[in-house]
This record gives sequence, C-alpha cells and structure tokens, in this order.
Amino acid sequence: MLSKKEKYIIRIIRFFPFFLIFAIAIIGMYLFLVEHERHYYKEITNLKSKFINREKQRIKNEVNRVYEYIQFHKQNSENRLKKLIKYQVYEAHSVMQGLYNEYKNQKSKEEIIHMMKAALQEMRFLDGRGYFYIYDMKGNNIFHPIMKSLEGRSLWNYKDITGKSIIQEGIKALKLKNEIYDDWYWEEPKSKKIKRKIGFHKIFEPYNIFVGTGEYTQEYEKELKSYILRYISKIKYLDKKIISVIDYDGILLTSRNKKNQKTYKQLLNIAKSKNHQGFFSYVNNKDEYEEKITFVKGFDHWQWAIYASFHKDSLKKELDLRLETLEKEDKETIKSFLFLCAVLTIIMLAISFYVIKLLEKSFYEYREKILEEAQKNRQKDTILAQQSKMAAMGEMIANITHQWRQPLSVISTAVTGLKFEKEMDILKDDNFYRGMDSIHNSVMHLSKTIDDFRNFFKPNKDKINFNLKDVVEKTLKLLSSQFDINNIYFIKNCENIKIHGAENELVQVLINIINNSKDALKNTDNKRLIFIDVFKQDNKVILLIKDTAGGINKSIINKVFEPYFTTKKDKGTGIGLYMSKQIIADSLNGEIAVSNETFVHENIQYKGACFKLTFDLVD
Repeated sequence: MLSKKEKYIIRIIRFFPFFLIFAIAIIGMYLFLVEHERHYYKEITNLKSKFINREKQRIKNEVNRVYEYIQFHKQNSENRLKKLIKYQVYEAHSVMQGLYNEYKNQKSKEEIIHMMKAALQEMRFLDGRGYFYIYDMKGNNIFHPIMKSLEGRSLWNYKDITGKSIIQEGIKALKLKNEIYDDWYWEEPKSKKIKRKIGFHKIFEPYNIFVGTGEYTQEYEKELKSYILRYISKIKYLDKKIISVIDYDGILLTSRNKKNQKTYKQLLNIAKSKNHQGFFSYVNNKDEYEEKITFVKGFDHWQWAIYASFHKDSLKKELDLRLETLEKEDKETIKSFLFLCAVLTIIMLAISFYVIKLLEKSFYEYREKILEEAQKNRQKDTILAQQSKMAAMGEMIANITHQWRQPLSVISTAVTGLKFEKEMDILKDDNFYRGMDSIHNSVMHLSKTIDDFRNFFKPNKDKINFNLKDVVEKTLKLLSSQFDINNIYFIKNCENIKIHGAENELVQVLINIINNSKDALKNTDNKRLIFIDVFKQDNKVILLIKDTAGGINKSIINKVFEPYFTTKKDKGTGIGLYMSKQIIADSLNGEIAVSNETFVHENIQYKGACFKLTFDLVD
C-alpha cells in the first residue's frame, strides 16, 4: 500500500515531464517570437539606416569627386597659363624671325622692327585680353599695343607694389637664359585694379631685344571658374540630380533651385567650419518629398561651398520592396520554427512516456529495497539501542556496587556486633534496638537506591512534560559515587524549566555525556570540574555540559556522533553519542552539538568540550 507521500511522488513522475515539456515548448516559442520580433525590427532599422548611409556615401563621393576636380584645376591653373603664354610668345617670336629672315638684306633695322610691330599689333588671345610687348635690353619699351604712351620710354626703374624692379630683374634673368617666366603686379586696364600677372619673355637675338606677354592670374582663374561651373552643371547623379555650388556670400553659382536663407546659412556654416564638410538635413515643404539630406564641402581658396542632396523619402520604393522580401522570409522562418518545435515536442513526449514507465518501475523497485533496508536499519537501531542500554547498565551496576558498599558494611558491622554481645551475654536492650535501627535504615537506603535505578531501567518512552532541573539532579544522584571517588565535582546553575519528551531517554543521554567527561577528566592534571547549566534563550531551552578536560581533538570532533566511532579503544562501543543524538532528535524533538570552549572559573582559565542540547520551551 502506497503512502500519501509516495502517491504524490508517483503523480509527479507521471505528469511533471509532460508539464515541463509543454512549459519549455511554450516558453521557448514565446522567447523565440519575442527575440525574432526584436531582430525583425532591428533588421528593418538597420536596413533603413543602410539605405540612407549608402545614399549619403554616394552624395559624399560625388561632392568629393567634384572637389578634387576643382582642386586639381586650381593647383594646375598657373602651369596651364604658363604653357599657354609660352606658346603665344613662341608664335610672336616666330613671326618676328620670319620677317627678319625675309627682309634683313633689304631693309634697315628700324624698318624691320616697324614691320614686326605692325604684325603683332592685332594679334590677340585669351578672349582678347592677351597681347605682346617688346623691350630692348636697357629697359626701353619698343612696342606696347595697349599703352602707346610707354613706347620709347625707359621702365628700367619701374617697381610694382611689392617693390620689385620688374624690367631690371627680368633683363638680368634673360642675360643668363634667353627665355624666362616671371610674375609681377600690374594695373588691369579695365578695372584699374592692381593684380598679379604671370609673364613669359624670350630674347630676339638679331637685335638684342625681347618679346613677351603676360596674363592676370585672377582673370585666368575667373575664366577657369566659369569653365568648371559649366562642367559641374552637366554632372548628373541619383536620378538626374545635380551638384550645386554656392559662394560664401550665399550666391548660387550653378543651379536655379532656390533654397531658403536658413538652409543656406546652415550649409555655409558647415562649409566654413574647421572640418569644412559635413551632413545636415532639413525639411522643404515645397518639394515632392519633405526631408532632404545634404552633404556640403567648402573650397576655401575660391570660397565655394559644393553640395549635393537626396530626398530621404525617395528611397521608399526601393526600401518597401526590400522590406516586402524581408517580411516573406520572416514568415517562412516562423513557419519552419513552429513545425520544428511541434516535431521536437512530439518526440520529447514519446521519449518522456518511455522514461516515465522506466522511472515508475525503478521507483517501485527502489521502494522495495528501501523498505527492506528500513527494516534492517530498525533492527540495527534496536540492537544499537540495546547495546547502548547494556553499556549504560554496566555503568549503573558499577554505581549500584559503590552505593551499596557502605550500607552493606554498616549492616555487616551491626549484625556482627549484636552477635558478639549476645554470645558474651552482654547485649543490652538499648544496643539491640540501636543496631536494629541501623540495619533498618541501611536496608531502606538500599531499597531507595534500587528504586532509583529501577526507574532508570524502565522501558518507558511515553512523552510527558517534566522539569529539566529534576532530571539533572536525578542523573547526578545515580552517578555520584563514581565521581566522588575520582575527585570530580559538579558546578550546577539550573533553572526550573519544563520540556516535553521521554524523561528516561534524556537521563540516558546525560549519563552518556557525563561519563565521557569523567573518562576524559581521569587523564588530566587540571582541577576536575563539570559544569551543568540550564537556561532559556530566544524561546528555547538550553542545556550546557562542559568540562575542564582540555577538549576534543579538532581532527575528530566532527565524527563523535557517528556510529561505532570511539576514542576508548577496547573499552568503548562507539554507540553512546550516536544513540544520544538519535534520542535527542526522536524522543525529545531537540538538537545536540559539541564544540571546544575556553572559559574562566575562579580566576583560572580552562579549556574543555561543551555539549549543547537545545529543546522547545513548554508553556
């Protein structure tokens, strides 16, 4: 017949695995769906971010490409200008050489130079800005098609705004090399502003004169800027969007699209910043799409801001298509997971059903073994208890022997004295009655001793409320003779406190503990003392028994309550303290523990074992 607890265990074995599998499946599916949903939205967010970052990188690359194009032309503008004016001077020099070769034997130098001036007078380049001039090696101007007032004048000492002697330094350089590049500052005829000019000079050796030309760098850059802006206006990207350029004054140079001043201000602030580049977004309600993202980069040399934009919502179609694909993949993943989960659940249920049958079978087999072992253990405990009782009985018989020795000696003496007086016919009535009283008192003492020991050996395990102090007194009375002859003294401090349990069982426990202290105290030179305290603590009753025998070795103190463990070699059974612990737990619903303690008594420090018994307080 199964007990209530065993039936409960069987129900757990039968139903818990199924519950656990379903719980794991439900929790697993829930966690998967939650994590999948989180991953899905994270994927959408990443996808949107990826699309936007891709387009941001595209417009950034386009702007950087234009920036590099402008920078390349800016860095090479002077080289291109030098090549251009050199080519033009070579052309003029070629005309002069041709005229000289043709007329050198027919006409005079003055006539040939006049012909040269006439030939160069109308020669123009760089949209009419370019012209030629001729100087001799002393700094006298021979020909100037624009400023006729300079012809025939010496410009040897002429200096530009930087203090440079233009003609002097140029002629010195030509004397070392027959052609040179030079730069200086000169007044631009139309604007009347002093501007930097780059020139090229080449000596015409037959007459020791040189021909040259120059171009204002600012004018050339202006022409270069126009060329570059026309080129930029033709660049298309991202659905035919264009690159735009605006100067630092807020004037749009390439596009006719108008932005509000607030947008221009934000754009120019980024272009003028330390990094000269960056992204920003703004909302333009006039556009088909509202939010625009722009990348701008500043070109400080020309004070230009180059920028490109894309509408954020223009990616919606492409993004929606990708999201639709992602959603289909997501649904397929969920279906596959649910199918796999269902299959695994069925497999686990089948395995669980098989395992449950094995567990039930193992449980019943194990239960039978436990019952057999429990029966054996009960028999073993009975034997141990009997052995403990017999060991205690041996101690009690020794105590009876000691306690009976004196009364028996008194009886023997009284009987012998009365017999002797009777034989000598000197027995008086007073002596007779006194002897009879002595014999009677001794017999009564023997009877009382027998009653005390008989109560100890009674097989009474009924649980009652009893006074713990009375039990201590009763125990010490049973043991007093043995302790007196060994000079062992008790120091008691016991309160009148009641506990519930088997009284005689507690007496047996106290005898076991106190006898162990007695055996330990026999081997010590210290004052032989046993302290017994009974008191209340935190709604519990505490019984402390400690001695002055030096304590228990640390290596074995945790083993003293194990069965058959003893330090008394041939004299000990090793079941006293083991049975004591069983009795305290089963018959008195208490606890027992042991430790080594150091304490002071009458200004002397002692060390010994301390047994602590804890019981429930009885109201």
